[in-house]
Amino acid sequence: MLRRIMFLAAAAAMVAAAPALGQTKTIKLLASWDRTNYAAIEGALVFQEQVKKDSGGKLAIDMKGPETVPPFQQIQPVTAGVFDMLFSHGVYHAGSKGIALLMDVIEPDLDKRRAPGGVFDFVDKYYQQHNKLKLIAISITGTHGYQLILRNALNADGDLKGLKIRGTQSYFGVIKALGGTPVVLPIPDVYSALEKGVVDGVAAPAAGIYTLKWYEVVHYRLRPTFGTSNQPLLYNMAAWAKLTPEEQKIILDAGRETEKIMLKQGDVTLAKEEAELDKLGMKIAQFPPDKAAMIKKEFSASVWELGDQCCADGAKELHEIARKANLAY
Repeated sequence: MLRRIMFLAAAAAMVAAAPALGQTKTIKLLASWDRTNYAAIEGALVFQEQVKKDSGGKLAIDMKGPETVPPFQQIQPVTAGVFDMLFSHGVYHAGSKGIALLMDVIEPDLDKRRAPGGVFDFVDKYYQQHNKLKLIAISITGTHGYQLILRNALNADGDLKGLKIRGTQSYFGVIKALGGTPVVLPIPDVYSALEKGVVDGVAAPAAGIYTLKWYEVVHYRLRPTFGTSNQPLLYNMAAWAKLTPEEQKIILDAGRETEKIMLKQGDVTLAKEEAELDKLGMKIAQFPPDKAAMIKKEFSASVWELGDQCCADGAKELHEIARKANLAY
């Protein structure tokens, strides 16, 4: 009888333990965008699905967005370990050594970026040193980076004189060079600001207008586009150390695959969006040739200057590494 009781007790314990043994490990990821800005969040969604697939469901990404922590305040709670991962843009944490913002003016050649001792490795070490974060991937939202959009048509001079343009710091150089005044606003506030005329236009990634419904309050997409939009995936180092080597490999491999997918998928997403905007009657306007050439040059120069301001101990070295790899001018 005693043996039977002990056997039943042991069996019950094994059954009770079974769910725990097969339990999914949850990784908390903080993202700077939500699904209303699908083009911006797409890289995180691809990574989330890739981790689930590669781990056979043993790892799961639990994603929280700007409704939890505002985008410009997100690096601190990830560094502190409140969240395991961050999916954002370097300019959102420029004041906290956001050196990844410089990736926007580094060519999107994944092999050259990932070469040993190259751009990726340098950015990884920099974040580890300054923010206790490990770089997992840099998702590129296609080859067409950023654009300017306006409520009304370009003036006769083809510039932005007298206009207030929403943009983060990395756009300031372009906006000012075209005679405009930069205004910093969170993405959720942009629609209302455009509708009420608080701003006359926006500098933003080339894709995103459609799901954000900005086409309802702006009428012109200006060309050419400029730069590339890069979103780092960063992992808290203390949380990283708690993963098994197998789990770390799954995360790193998923990051590499996300980069490959998004470089192509970003252009697919933009093409679909552009087609919808054309149907809705949103026009495309071209900058004059002299302004077009100036925009690309000014964006590159001003972003590198911003890098010197935020990350003086690393920006020049990163620039030199990128130049040697033929990834930057």
